[in-house]
Amino acid sequence: MKFLNSFVLCFALMLAGVELCTAQSIAGVEETGIVYRKTRSMGVYMHSRGTGLSFRRGVNETGFRSAQFDFSLQTMRHPKEIRSVNPFSDNAVGYIYGKRNSILMLRTGWGKQFILHPEGDKGGVETGVCIYGGATWALVKPVYLNVYYFDNNFGVRERTERYNPQLHYPDNISGRAPFLVGISESRFSAGVYANAGMQFEFGKKQQNLRILETGIAADFMARPIEIMANNPAERLFVTLYIRLMYGKLWNRNE
Repeated sequence: MKFLNSFVLCFALMLAGVELCTAQSIAGVEETGIVYRKTRSMGVYMHSRGTGLSFRRGVNETGFRSAQFDFSLQTMRHPKEIRSVNPFSDNAVGYIYGKRNSILMLRTGWGKQFILHPEGDKGGVETGVCIYGGATWALVKPVYLNVYYFDNNFGVRERTERYNPQLHYPDNISGRAPFLVGISESRFSAGVYANAGMQFEFGKKQQNLRILETGIAADFMARPIEIMANNPAERLFVTLYIRLMYGKLWNRNE
């Protein structure tokens, strides 16, 4: 909880500092060229506990500041996950031994982007910061495995069962069952998120966006989520990320 409070405080201070820095930049820099009103971008990212997809859309409030809606879908792994393969099984997909639940997170929020150093000459790199926050919606799906059993009449048979650390061991696990098996037993968990990052925009044309973003994010869930057996359930997920976004700027109604 202390970490979460510190993260929120840093988040607020960063927002206040960027607003001041942006105001000074606008007062001291003469804007040139066309200021496009609308912005849209999408991309992919990797974070320290998984991967994700992003979509953002918003408006440029000034030549140095934009407000945007933020949507992202990401996986969330446990640091102790190690993929295993049973050498006596035909299941080449493998499985994560000890994993009880898979997590898929949807973030829906709002935030702002600030230009700190505008792109100078054509072909330069524009630098800025971004701050986002909102709601996190997690789909928690139980893990199902294909398990070997010895039958006196039919020999070794394979059954699909929900992972149970008391019954399933590396010597009787064949492999992971298809992802949709057990989807009806999934539950939803709600929470909040915040992220702050540095952005580097290197689009060659003014109306096109190519953004490399890196930063830190935190998701805090209302209820603890157990990923791995014999490990504490988690509420707070803190990750570092790197994101690549492509998009466009425009003034027409679309």
